[in-house]
Amino acid sequence: MPHSTVLGIDRPILVCAVPVRSISMVNPPSECEAVELRLDYMGGDLEVKLNEVSDLIKGLLSRVKVIVTVRNPEEGGVNWVDPSLKLKVIRIAHENGALVDVEVEFARKYANSITSWSEVILSRHVLNSRSNIRSTIASDYALASSMKALTYKVATINTDDLPALVELLVKEGEVPVAIVPMQPIQRAAAIMLGTALMYCSIGDGTAPGQLSVEECIRIKRERIRLVSS
Repeated sequence: MPHSTVLGIDRPILVCAVPVRSISMVNPPSECEAVELRLDYMGGDLEVKLNEVSDLIKGLLSRVKVIVTVRNPEEGGVNWVDPSLKLKVIRIAHENGALVDVEVEFARKYANSITSWSEVILSRHVLNSRSNIRSTIASDYALASSMKALTYKVATINTDDLPALVELLVKEGEVPVAIVPMQPIQRAAAIMLGTALMYCSIGDGTAPGQLSVEECIRIKRERIRLVSS
């Protein structure tokens, strides 16, 4: 996922979010530019199926970019996963050439255990009202820049946070910025503005407001048409 300017024609990368309840059921459509494997959906099966997870990543990487995510419940995850197991999953992902999505607070706590920061999407999920969104994301972005993360992603349920997110995107530095509002119309706007990533559903979504991958493709094509003209 190379860095490009806010108006780069290749943006965003359209990521199909896949809730992995059963490894055998994972078969994302060809329209996906990347696939996010939400492994927190596996619950207790995750620890006993690490070899199968590794094989799944390898198989998908032969045809699409792969992002591995074990989301913490306080940021929207489904099941709690022991940090030591989460670090094992991150290591497996990196060994196989996949990217990983890591929450900011987890990254701060386990920074010394994560070696491949250039393959990390550093993320923040705002699931309640907070008045200091600008200071929060500014601090996060400074961390992402210092670690030379692949991307900084911020998702929020608060409609009023959109101006702060757009400002962050417009003022983007060396680390690409992905903004993910929860309202569908705001997600469409984020695609048009050139967010680095946009997460799309292929059936059961993994977050409120996700557009279908078909809708994401249609909006991205319109963006490309406008940027190219």
